[in-house]
Amino acid sequence: MKRRTKNLVFIGIVVATLLALYIPKFALNLSPRLGLDLSGGISLVYEAQGKTLDPGVLEKTVEKIRERVDKLGVAEPEITMQGERNVIVQIPGIQDSERAKDIVGKTAQLQFRIVAESKPYSEVKDDPGWAVTEGEENLRPDKEIILSYETETEGKKEKLLYKLGPTLMSGDLLKEAAVGYDEGGVPLVNFTLTGEGKTKFGEITTANSQKQLAIVLDYEVESAPNINEPITEGKGEITGTFTEKEAKDLSIVLNTGALPVNLKLITEQSVTATLGRDSLRQGLIAGVIGLLIVALYMILFYRALGLVTCFGLLVFGGLMYGFICVLGEFWSLTLAGIAGVIVSIGIAADSSVVYFERVKEEVRAGRTLRSSADRAYKNAFRTIIAADTVTFSAAAILYIFAVGSVRGFAFTLGMATIFDVFISYLFIHPLTSLLAGLEWFGRPWMVGVRHIAGSRSGGDAK
Repeated sequence: MKRRTKNLVFIGIVVATLLALYIPKFALNLSPRLGLDLSGGISLVYEAQGKTLDPGVLEKTVEKIRERVDKLGVAEPEITMQGERNVIVQIPGIQDSERAKDIVGKTAQLQFRIVAESKPYSEVKDDPGWAVTEGEENLRPDKEIILSYETETEGKKEKLLYKLGPTLMSGDLLKEAAVGYDEGGVPLVNFTLTGEGKTKFGEITTANSQKQLAIVLDYEVESAPNINEPITEGKGEITGTFTEKEAKDLSIVLNTGALPVNLKLITEQSVTATLGRDSLRQGLIAGVIGLLIVALYMILFYRALGLVTCFGLLVFGGLMYGFICVLGEFWSLTLAGIAGVIVSIGIAADSSVVYFERVKEEVRAGRTLRSSADRAYKNAFRTIIAADTVTFSAAAILYIFAVGSVRGFAFTLGMATIFDVFISYLFIHPLTSLLAGLEWFGRPWMVGVRHIAGSRSGGDAK
């Protein structure tokens, strides 16, 4: 294959890659998915409670939280572990922080207990024997506990204290929970039990007919209905003073199951959509300014070769933006990611600098630009590969070991490094080689060279 044909094929591969990115981008109306710091949302940091903590427990906690947040329908939540005890939950596009905290942090330990005895709070509030049970050591499934419950009859609220027996069945046997409504249109939560749960629930309701069965969620009594007859169908309902949203949220945490560990909220940060848009605009402005400065420098210093760099930067930007759009279904662009893109402009330009300096050395030695273009690239490419390997390795290490937004920076930086090699080999070098064959382009002053060894160039070009 002739050199000219080979160069045209390489440039064609770059054009085909761009088409492969932008045809689906416009056909499917793809756009970058913005992270929390650009689109707005909330960031929550939880600390796992308990003296000892198995690392596997925290991983399961992250999985459970991710299931819950996914059911909220929010785009690209980021849930990660930090250290040995902390869990970071970043939810873009949601402003109701209270709802998010209720869903994410609720342990959702569902228990069914028989009400052994009940008393109005006003009658026994000073009786030590009826003190509400508190503390992790006392609130245990296998122990008798006392919890409060507020009822409302004929518009009058009354606080009751329930003495509850040990847990007879837990939420592990729950198959599905869904929002329902009673005859008056008040929201409630219907639940269906597994086969084992259906059998066990039937035995419990048969053995405790005409007693109250308390449904306890995270050691708060949600309801305490009377068992009028055995319930053998494996279905039931949780009633209370729920709003429709509260009932939906409760069904979400029940469907995803209990968290393996109790969580304590230690920090909370809210980012408004307005602040996110400002950050995005400032990041884009910084990127455009950086691009213009690099382009101006390359043109002033390398003249016609600088124009080749400008075309290369346009292709580089097209590849970056196209991939960011296509990856929008799986990955969110953050402000740190934009920083990685801006830094990568310098990486892309640096490869051109390495190559063009080699070209200028060859031209100064008296060789033609046409022969210099290929000869210089053989030496320059080794330097480009070495430099990009170091940068990519650093980006990979950052991505593997970092958490949060730093991973966004590492991801875009690593992606940019790959594109730099791709563009340098398949676009910058072939385009330079093709243009070097043109008479007007081959003049030394067009590539910023003034002094040339006299034998082949015919003297100095000034």
